[in-house]
Amino acid sequence: MRERLRGWTENLETFLLEVIIEERRGTRESLVRGFLYGCSKIFEAAIRIRRFLYNFRILRDSTLGVQVIAVGNLTVGGTGKTPVVEKLARELCDQGRKVAILSRGYRSKPRPFHQWFLNKVLLRHDTTPPRVVSDGKSLLLDSEMGQGPRQERPLRH
Repeated sequence: MRERLRGWTENLETFLLEVIIEERRGTRESLVRGFLYGCSKIFEAAIRIRRFLYNFRILRDSTLGVQVIAVGNLTVGGTGKTPVVEKLARELCDQGRKVAILSRGYRSKPRPFHQWFLNKVLLRHDTTPPRVVSDGKSLLLDSEMGQGPRQERPLRH
């Protein structure tokens, strides 16, 4: 079942890419291209509205009151973000700074799609609290612990 689903999604992805770059032509492909174009315009409008709401302070961003360095949001898994964060945290600690590493969902299960989609449409903020991965002294959450209880383990230097 899993292999069949993977094959189907790969075929769909290939089809859509070929439609987008206009390697496939025909009535069905034109309809799909038109649908995707319409979706892109709806997305563009939503982003413009969101920017407008932030620019006129109808929606407000929040601050933590401390300096924040964000690593990520470029791609998912396997790109080496964790070792970069570890190296950066160690360098800052060596300079005498207090460092905490926070995560919004390291290897956690995503919310149900309907809940995620409704929050996006209604412009609701994600209220999931960040997880403290490290307080600069101990490792409080790693990939094996995932969503489980936090256990203190000393950081390796």
